Order: sequence, then structure tokens, then C-alpha cells
Amino acid sequence: MSQKLYQQVGGRVRIFRKLAKLTQERLAEKADLSVHYLSRIETGSATPTLESLERIAHALGVRIGELFQFRQGEPQEVKELLQTINRFLRHRTPQEVRMVKQIVELLPTAKRT
Repeated sequence: MSQKLYQQVGGRVRIFRKLAKLTQERLAEKADLSVHYLSRIETGSATPTLESLERIAHALGVRIGELFQFRQGEPQEVKELLQTINRFLRHRTPQEVRMVKQIVELLPTAKRT
């Protein structure tokens, strides 16, 4: 993997950790990793194994593939909000999800620049 990819994956780990309201210390404990190693993963300066990423994903309650889902050009806040909405909707009934979809469809269309 390239250095940029390590940084992107580390950034995703950090986003999910913050969304889960976990400290690095608590996530490291849950994933059975050292805090130093987790910190290096988050900054992209470590080359994590798939096993380590799998343990981190499990500790965060996400699928490992979610650590590799990147969107270019979106502000960080939008990314974090979309992840929060996605996690919220996972635990809802199909009827509730359809209701949320209908509400979103009522929002005015924003033009991207």
C-alpha cells in the first residue's frame, strides 16, 4: 500500500473512533493493540496488518471494508455526519428508513461548486 493509502485508512480509523466517542487508549485496549501503534496507524506512519485492521474494525463495530471507503473532495464534517447517519439507520426498520428517505427528498437541492 502507498503512504497516502495508509494515511487515508488511518484517518478513517480516527473518524470512527471519534464517532464511537472512544479515546485512543480505550480503542487500543478493545483491539488489544498498543496505544503507540494505534496512534501511528491513525497518522499513517505505521503499516498495519490486516489482522490489526480487523481487530480495530471489530472494536469499533464496523466492517473492515468501511476503513477503505474514501470519498474525495468532501469536507471532513460531511463525511463524519454521513457515517453517523448510516450507523443510526442500520438499526431502524425498513419503514423508518423509507420515512427518513422521504424527509431527505424534501430538502432543497444544493449545487456543488
